[in-house]
Amino acid sequence: MHHEAIVEHEGAKRLIAELDGMKPEDDYFDARVTVLSEMIKHHVKEEEKAGGMFAEAKKSKLDLKDLGEQMSARKMDLQSNDQAA
Repeated sequence: MHHEAIVEHEGAKRLIAELDGMKPEDDYFDARVTVLSEMIKHHVKEEEKAGGMFAEAKKSKLDLKDLGEQMSARKMDLQSNDQAA
């Protein structure tokens, strides 16, 4: 399962990089968006299963709300740094 997740992440990163260099009117843009969406939906479904990352996180003692807030703040920080560059 771990190896499958690695391959899925690599595939998603590749598609995101391709999309980043495209415009919505470019050939295959819509196809890439559709494939990326399907890949992500499949990946999330796998992670929600018993033994998946989401299921394990729910069983942990982590404060998931706090973790989510930290991740959101970090995302905003990264995005603002990216826009400033």
